Amino acid sequence: MNKIAGQRFCFECGGALALKWHALDQRERYTCTACGAIHYQSPKILVWCSAYCGAKLLMCRRAIPPALGLWNPPAGFVEAGESLEEAMARELEEETGIRLPTSRFILFRVASLPHMNQVYVGFRAEFMSEPAFILGHETSEARFFSESEMPIEELAFRDMVPDTTAEIFRRLRERDFEVRILTLGAAQNPR
Repeated sequence: MNKIAGQRFCFECGGALALKWHALDQRERYTCTACGAIHYQSPKILVWCSAYCGAKLLMCRRAIPPALGLWNPPAGFVEAGESLEEAMARELEEETGIRLPTSRFILFRVASLPHMNQVYVGFRAEFMSEPAFILGHETSEARFFSESEMPIEELAFRDMVPDTTAEIFRRLRERDFEVRILTLGAAQNPR
């Protein structure tokens, strides 16, 4: 079990946390040694969007770490109080300045990354023409790439992406947008 990142004390009473076996759950959980409150380690949820215009895919060059200067689709973590679609709309606007209503995002992929304690929810969104960009502080450049233009060696987080770039372009050509649920891990993702 991974340690709770940076958390050593109880949110309820400030007591120290320790791993304790919980027979009902049949697992160890971080538990307060003073008040007994259980501190669950739920996965973080991340959304990303395969946004496309014709046969071109939208990518953003990262202006912040990690993966500074590398390309990835619009993506980010879901904030408290947001739906998945609201998070995707917010991330797309923060990174590219493009405002889309939540109804424009169509579920495309769900990927569990248990080794990272994360779940990725992928959407797709189609554009009839290439929109103008107003870049946010997280993005230094945004553009639509054809398959032959895609900077494969400059892609961020390649070991965590559910589909290879070639697979995404194949799906665009064939208009095959089957929703898939995957489990990814270092040994399971051939790259």
